[in-house]
Amino acid sequence: MALRRRRENILVGVLAVLATLGGGHAILDFLSSGGPPPVDQTPVVVGHAQLAGSFAEQYLLTYLGATSGQQERIAEFVSTPQMSLPATAKQVADPIVVHLARTYTAGNLEIWTVTVSVRTGKSATQPADTRQYYRVSVSLTEGRLRALALPALVTAPTKGPDLSLHYPTTCAPESPLGQVATGFLSAFLTGTGDVARYTTVDSGMTAMKPAPFSSVDTVTIAAEDSGCGLNGTAEHLMATINPKSDSGPAPTLSYPLTLVRADGRWQVRSIDSLPALPNPLTLGTDQDSRSGPTSSSMPPTSVRIPAPTQN
Repeated sequence: MALRRRRENILVGVLAVLATLGGGHAILDFLSSGGPPPVDQTPVVVGHAQLAGSFAEQYLLTYLGATSGQQERIAEFVSTPQMSLPATAKQVADPIVVHLARTYTAGNLEIWTVTVSVRTGKSATQPADTRQYYRVSVSLTEGRLRALALPALVTAPTKGPDLSLHYPTTCAPESPLGQVATGFLSAFLTGTGDVARYTTVDSGMTAMKPAPFSSVDTVTIAAEDSGCGLNGTAEHLMATINPKSDSGPAPTLSYPLTLVRADGRWQVRSIDSLPALPNPLTLGTDQDSRSGPTSSSMPPTSVRIPAPTQN
């Protein structure tokens, strides 16, 4: 009886909240929904993708490492009546899944197409280490995996186009934005100075420990706004730096940053997950299109990408 009363109280509470938020329509939608919302299948798909990728890696290493008379090793992964294996095993290592797609589903059956890159050893026809790419089709049925056929050697992924970034203005390191970006990255990467001095309270950023570099030289500061911090309250910029460690110079690094101004003072709010992009996106067709700032007399040749649409 107590359990039933508790359930009734919970139901009354839910209906009261729905009535407050959406009135009678919200209650009607709740009662006629027919059950809970659909379960997100993303974790399941990701798990299946990992299974298929791992299986493809093991299959390819076993196949390329097998020699004549070891057909039974391959039979653990695929059933094929005709197979020729070399007398000497191919030296392969370091498998990497470079592409993976679910290409077919039917009930509990899924078929995944996996492209795996492997590093091959030196040989008479191949004097230096290189990477080769193999495509494998994998079936997955309730956790059971099987290859559909022998691997296929394919070409490496082709070079993709460059996207133009949206940093049209080059700012001097002495500009308001340049000073904050330079000071922040120096404190963040070298431990010299106080990161909190350059960041907002809610940024949550602290200096890296241990500090990876001993000093930082600023190369360029590219920003969206032409004022470089003289006006505005929010700004996106790209800071490119040359760091140095105790052992010498390190490779150049680029940091897309978001800065905000409060009480006349610029502060870093975040290190952005991706650079600022124009809207609509612009596809650069020359090497200069990815550098950000461009000369007004020599605009980059580009093709506009339509805005995304929902299916």
